[in-house]
Amino acid sequence: MSILRAQSLFVADCLRAALMTGLATGLMTVGLAIVPNHYAYAQSAETPQEAKQSTPASVEKATEKVTEKPADKTAEKPDEKPADKPGDKPADKPGDKPAADAKKLAEDRTSRATARAKGELNFDDLKFDIEKGGKFERSMLPKEIEELNKKTIRIRGFILPQSVLKMTGFEEFVLVRDNMECCFGPGAALYDCIMIRMEKGKSADFTTRPVAVKGKFEIKEFKDPTTEQHFAIYFLTATEVK
Repeated sequence: MSILRAQSLFVADCLRAALMTGLATGLMTVGLAIVPNHYAYAQSAETPQEAKQSTPASVEKATEKVTEKPADKTAEKPDEKPADKPGDKPADKPGDKPAADAKKLAEDRTSRATARAKGELNFDDLKFDIEKGGKFERSMLPKEIEELNKKTIRIRGFILPQSVLKMTGFEEFVLVRDNMECCFGPGAALYDCIMIRMEKGKSADFTTRPVAVKGKFEIKEFKDPTTEQHFAIYFLTATEVK
């Protein structure tokens, strides 16, 4: 009985020893597997600063090229003026405007001189230096106006309504620069009106539109008998009113 018991205890001790040996071996195997993984995790858990330091220079340069903001090609330098587009009118240079005005004035004078030579006048051709309401003297008239005396002319203006007593078939009226009452009477400019008398056998009809009157032009003074003040100095014997 003691022998059997002894054998049983020996077998139990052997089994216990084998069991312990196997467990230790298994733990060592597991430990060897865990340690490398833990080391790899620790390596991957570097701080961002450390990771940046460990990043290769070529990778950093590539990243900078990608994230770099493209330059604005449309931006202009502060002092740089935009280039002129095709067809743009060149800017006027200092002194261009006075020169252009002088040229236009010369062209207008040439055009008016040509028209005057043909007898085509306007009221500007009859102007001279005198104050409104001022005393008139024949010497005030320039040579250009004196040369028109007794010449056939054509001039455009308006029939003064107050100068006619009927709407049709009248033989006398006053031709004025415009249809305002300021062109005739006290305070009006003497050169803004012409006394018209139709040629014998001819007459005119009233209209509010401008008319062209043709006939013989004369310098003839008309005065108020009570004040001796001039109210007109131009006279025209009309052959037609259109």
